[in-house]
Amino acid sequence: MDGLVMNWRSAMMAMAVAVVLVCGIILWLRRTERASSFYLGIVLILAGCSMGPQIIGFANGYDIWPWLTFFPLFDTELWVGPLLYLHADRLMRGGPLGWRKWLLLPGILQTLYYCGAFILPGLFDHEAKWEFTRAVHSPYIMPIESALAVAMLLWAIFMIWRMRRSYLEYLDQTQSAARDYDPVWLRNLIVGLVIAVILFGALEIMFLIAEQNYYQAFPVQLLLIGLMAWLGLDAAWRLTAPFPKMAQAINPPTLDVQDTQIGLAEMIDKKLRDQEWFLESRLSIRDVASRLGSNESYVSRAVNSGLGQSFNRYVNGLRVEYAKRLMRQTEQPILSIALDSGFNSKATFNCVFREIAGLTPPNSESLRTRKSPIFRK
Repeated sequence: MDGLVMNWRSAMMAMAVAVVLVCGIILWLRRTERASSFYLGIVLILAGCSMGPQIIGFANGYDIWPWLTFFPLFDTELWVGPLLYLHADRLMRGGPLGWRKWLLLPGILQTLYYCGAFILPGLFDHEAKWEFTRAVHSPYIMPIESALAVAMLLWAIFMIWRMRRSYLEYLDQTQSAARDYDPVWLRNLIVGLVIAVILFGALEIMFLIAEQNYYQAFPVQLLLIGLMAWLGLDAAWRLTAPFPKMAQAINPPTLDVQDTQIGLAEMIDKKLRDQEWFLESRLSIRDVASRLGSNESYVSRAVNSGLGQSFNRYVNGLRVEYAKRLMRQTEQPILSIALDSGFNSKATFNCVFREIAGLTPPNSESLRTRKSPIFRK
């Protein structure tokens, strides 16, 4: 171990990597949304491992262990895009993997290649490994590897963005608590991935064209691992409850009788008002269909056609009206009113109230003094 120096660069990189690895392990072991959490956890663990060469290099570790060249866990770029897509797919779509399992093939091939390059020239013969790097790896493998990694990451960004947009529409049609199921970290993930692609591309250009060394590439590499740490903390904090799956939605019936739908919509409206189903915070279109002995998609279309709005907006409209009545008739704290009206949090209540009523809900002081516009309507 003589000559190993833990300088400030290695220390900063190691601290960021530690955060990424801890978040990855937490998600990897999490039972809630197990498949989705597992894929994201693997991404974070691989991202942390990929910074091993920087930590080792800055600490002069390669002078002590030069045989670590081509260590398989240090190069895993081709895993990232597919695993991130599978994380989003398992979270929002669900159902069988189908063709999506083949997305992992480039990552498998990359790992097999690095296993061979790590072992075959001679496990401890670093001179042979460096000669292979100069003759084959740098001029031929690295450009293809880098271009394919960027392409797969860009594809994952596009697919996740499109899937999340469809998912939000699905939630609006089927869930009364649609806002609570919005996977916000995926939006942050898309922003982060765009930044990561730019940084990764700049880093690869620095190495392939300008032939930069570890010290000159350090700021970009630190930004990359810092970005992964932020994404890991964001996902670990938010991914704590099961999410509805689009694959479970039932296709709408082929026959459509408008008069029947209007009659069903009137029945739905009466049941929700009279029996106050709308006060159930997690009420879904499936719950309503089951209680009415009807088809989930048929009920959804009845709400859209007969009531002229999505299920989410319709139920939240009833909740807001109920909250207004409580505000006029009681002096409960605003949080109690939000929870009694069927909302899961004050933040969600504030957003939905502002969206539907067109004004910000009053605070507790306004409720006591009756100075809010709510009391003049």
